[in-house]
Amino acid sequence: MPLFVAVLLLSWKAGAAEPAPVVPRFEPGACAVEVAASERIDCGFLVVPENRHKADSRPIRLPVTIFRSRAAKPLADPVLFMPGGPGLSAVEHMTSGKNNALLDERDYVVLEQRGVKFAQPSLQCPETTTLKGEIAAGRLRGVAATTALTQAAGRCRATLTASGVDLDGYTSEASADDIEDLRKVLGVARWNLYGVSYSTRLMLTVLRRHPEGVRSIVLDSVLPPEVNFDEVSATNVLRVLNQVFDGCAVDRECGARYPDLRARFAKLVADADRRPLNLALRAAGAPAEVRGAQVVEAIYSAMHEPVQIPRIPRLIVDASEGRFEALRGLISGNQGPSAMAWGMRYSVWCAEELPFEDAGRIAAQLSPAMGLGGVNEGTASPQECRAWNVTAAPAVENTPVKSDVPALVFAGEFDPDTPPEWGHRLLDSMPNAYPVDMRGRSHAASFNTCGVSIVKAFLQDPSHPPAVDCALKRRGADFSLSVRP
Repeated sequence: MPLFVAVLLLSWKAGAAEPAPVVPRFEPGACAVEVAASERIDCGFLVVPENRHKADSRPIRLPVTIFRSRAAKPLADPVLFMPGGPGLSAVEHMTSGKNNALLDERDYVVLEQRGVKFAQPSLQCPETTTLKGEIAAGRLRGVAATTALTQAAGRCRATLTASGVDLDGYTSEASADDIEDLRKVLGVARWNLYGVSYSTRLMLTVLRRHPEGVRSIVLDSVLPPEVNFDEVSATNVLRVLNQVFDGCAVDRECGARYPDLRARFAKLVADADRRPLNLALRAAGAPAEVRGAQVVEAIYSAMHEPVQIPRIPRLIVDASEGRFEALRGLISGNQGPSAMAWGMRYSVWCAEELPFEDAGRIAAQLSPAMGLGGVNEGTASPQECRAWNVTAAPAVENTPVKSDVPALVFAGEFDPDTPPEWGHRLLDSMPNAYPVDMRGRSHAASFNTCGVSIVKAFLQDPSHPPAVDCALKRRGADFSLSVRP
């Protein structure tokens, strides 16, 4: 072989060498959003592989915000917090620690989940977010809505994969490994995990995969990995509606004023389906069509606000009698495009939920027999997931997590998304779990003065159940407020 050919061949082989694997690291840097300049807040990026199952996977960058403790000598075990979703930004609204009582003793770390708004890359699907706005406005519904969302999912998938995104890298397993890598690169021996809604499932996944790094765990509004959410999404709403109806009925004043609340609700939804309510609402420059689904969605929104829950009976009756002021305000608040990073949402849900769910049971949640105007509280349809086409998660991702790590488990009485029973079931596989049921509260039940005080006490000594006197003293929803001015 001529010498110059051999040299060229060797040069080609050297140039074709496999790229070095991505080593997880923390890079200090500017915050992803503007934060309080007067507070001690450090920011940067966690750099990790996009897909740890592939040796040549590219790096991705996840924003991190670290709120420094106000203590002279902070404790060595910070809190790592992440919100619900999947698909919601963690750092977007976390701009100040001024009112965070947990900073009195330890640092508070917030990690942007891979694929969401400020992550690099961000798995946004703009067409899907716009379609969600059309659905909220009542201008797109039923089969047409499912078809449009399915087609949009297919187009978004094509766009993201063409840009180099590996959609199989965006799972709860991958995010759990991100959390573990962040712990290590920050030099934390053990820390306390705090998750709400979907991120309770994520924190449970961390417990399954990396228990050695977890000192304690706070779970609020639990979504256990083994439940099939889309099979009961509307049933969960009905559960809370029935609690409202029954709560009013047993309250002397509310029951006397509104003795036929269930019938009023059913008629309101049915009438809106027959003839859209004239609320003179506009969304995205066009009139909104207020049908049964929009009425239910408005009441569903009220279920998330503890101050609104006791007033739902009056809202229903007022609307049934043509007084739409309260209903108009709630429906108006539901308008606009979705805030989710739908590519991330699809990748998680279509890998970890849909493969284990029954399509017939999902479809039944949209049945007219439910009496909810066809409102769809499910996350992703089977059709959308077929279009998204990601690899199904292993079966272990649909099984309970077993752990003896101390856990504080919050549940809201009126939570229309994650019923208290889902949190209670953790007691079967987590012997050191302490349940805290919050009367009168809803989703994110710990987000109040009482809940924070319980969390703070628990973190001081997770080996013992914290005092929950403030929760036990809660009266709950006062439905007589629906009668009073």
